[in-house]
Amino acid sequence: MKNGWADMATGLCPNPHNTILVVEDNPQAAKLLSLYLVQAGYEVLVACNGQQALRFAAECHPLAITLDILLPDQDGWQVLSELKASPVTRDIPVVIVSVLDRQTLGFHLGASDYLVKPVDRTELLHALKRCVPRDGLKSACHKVMVVHTNPEALHLLAVILAQENYEVIQALGSEEAASLAKCAQPDLIVTNLLAGGMDFLSLLQGLRATPETARIPVLALHPWILGAQDELMREDGIEFVLIQENELIEERLLPAITLIFKREEQGEWES
Repeated sequence: MKNGWADMATGLCPNPHNTILVVEDNPQAAKLLSLYLVQAGYEVLVACNGQQALRFAAECHPLAITLDILLPDQDGWQVLSELKASPVTRDIPVVIVSVLDRQTLGFHLGASDYLVKPVDRTELLHALKRCVPRDGLKSACHKVMVVHTNPEALHLLAVILAQENYEVIQALGSEEAASLAKCAQPDLIVTNLLAGGMDFLSLLQGLRATPETARIPVLALHPWILGAQDELMREDGIEFVLIQENELIEERLLPAITLIFKREEQGEWES
């Protein structure tokens, strides 16, 4: 191994506790992802096709895998399915990195996270931080879905939560949220009632109609109500965070999420 790059031609696996297997057939994309990872202190092993990926994963058992979907010999969906079907590799977190935006299928097949190319360094490292432990710290223990009708506002909410080490799933609108929730099984769903066109009732009906999602807590950002005494209100298993005009969302959102998870740990949540 040289400068964090591993070469399986030697027949030796790098340190499994610090190695990321990059599955990517495009040399430039593989080099860029590897550079991000090496600069962050990881060791990197690169597989350029599906069969190589399955062999490296089984032999070296890396800390995590980044997986492209468009591979030359077999598609990434098949690789992901085989990884999760094998008792040797099924516990390895897989982060899909692809031009294809098919989050629902990815989570359904067992992906830990899903990034759509082009991916920057911060996105990649945050995804890995959410999936795997590093430097003695525990990986994120809570998975949060954020729902918004505006892509930019959705991304902002996701960044706020990712920086707090939550595993974040993004859903654009209520229909996509209900569909993704069935596959990803988030611990909490955060939506913004300040967003134009947000069909909150439809979202709740979709979640409550399915046993897999019926008990997922929902946190809704809501405009400040004149005369309201509490900043966090509860009603029928839904939390409402009251946001004043020109107020930073994270100032109320993050403490509210912390409180919800603390209640759940103490068994106080009432569905």
